[in-house]
Amino acid sequence: MESRQFERLKIDIATTASAAQIVALEELVDTTVAQQVTDIALARRTKATIERRTCPHCYGRNVVRHGKDKNQRQRFLCRGCGRTYNILTGTPMARARKPEKWQPYLAFMSGHMTVRAIVLAGIGVNHVTVWRWRHRFLTATALDNTAMLSGVIEADVTWITRSFKGRRGRHNRCRPSDHDARTVTDGAAPNGLPREPVPVLCALDMSGGIFQAILPSLEEIESVMAGRIATGSVLCSGRAAGYQEAAATAGAEHRVIHQTQTGTPPAAVQLAPSQRCGLLGLARVNGHHDLLRDLVDRRCRGVATKYLGNYLGWHKCMCQAGFVGTSLLSRALM
Repeated sequence: MESRQFERLKIDIATTASAAQIVALEELVDTTVAQQVTDIALARRTKATIERRTCPHCYGRNVVRHGKDKNQRQRFLCRGCGRTYNILTGTPMARARKPEKWQPYLAFMSGHMTVRAIVLAGIGVNHVTVWRWRHRFLTATALDNTAMLSGVIEADVTWITRSFKGRRGRHNRCRPSDHDARTVTDGAAPNGLPREPVPVLCALDMSGGIFQAILPSLEEIESVMAGRIATGSVLCSGRAAGYQEAAATAGAEHRVIHQTQTGTPPAAVQLAPSQRCGLLGLARVNGHHDLLRDLVDRRCRGVATKYLGNYLGWHKCMCQAGFVGTSLLSRALM
């Protein structure tokens, strides 16, 4: 449609269209958006880049348009540093090819489908591309955390086995790390934890907020949760000192949930009626841990620790109501 025709159409809709016609037009637009997710996301990115006019290399604002690339995407020239860029520069999708395949691929990201299952579905890309696209789209989600948790907050640490899956250091006559080889017959350590464990902190509030972080050690709990707890909240956790210090810094109450014997639920704590009603425990965050380990250990057959943050972001997206895989494209282009 030509620009003049489109402008006339907008005027007609704004001045003469009835309410029923606007509703029908809204349904048509929603259907069209669902069918052209990639093109519309790229168009929005183009508009935002033109309005922002900020160089992703030097962050200068002396930017002009500089033709189009072979994919007909707008290019820009920064007169400050002299470098050029397009609408995908500075995003996880920079230099990504085959945009016509992104939408059918993202349809499979609504569930935890394996790389092999996506390849067998016949979208026209090989397993290497499927794996690389997975981490391109998940890179942005790894940084998404609820800014502030409030109300009743459950926090606990789960342990994921450290993995060097995919590392090819041994093929180059060098070890990927100074650790002993782990065989298939290796079980849990005597204390019930995985061998070479990686601590992952998860915190949930009653409104659906989720905070996840990979900890260097349990001593980092306070620093990681700093600024994440609203004043007046109730933090339910285990016995680690970092939880109490984080709650005290935030001006929140801290309740220790006493763990009982293995296989039995933790003892719940009853708050005084003058404070809050209901039993407090760690059932929700423990259920969150179970789903996370199911993704990492069963569905993905273990993931490399290097990419664990991406899988945490994927799991967090899956916990949101109404999540669809195509929403990952808009997040990757922000």
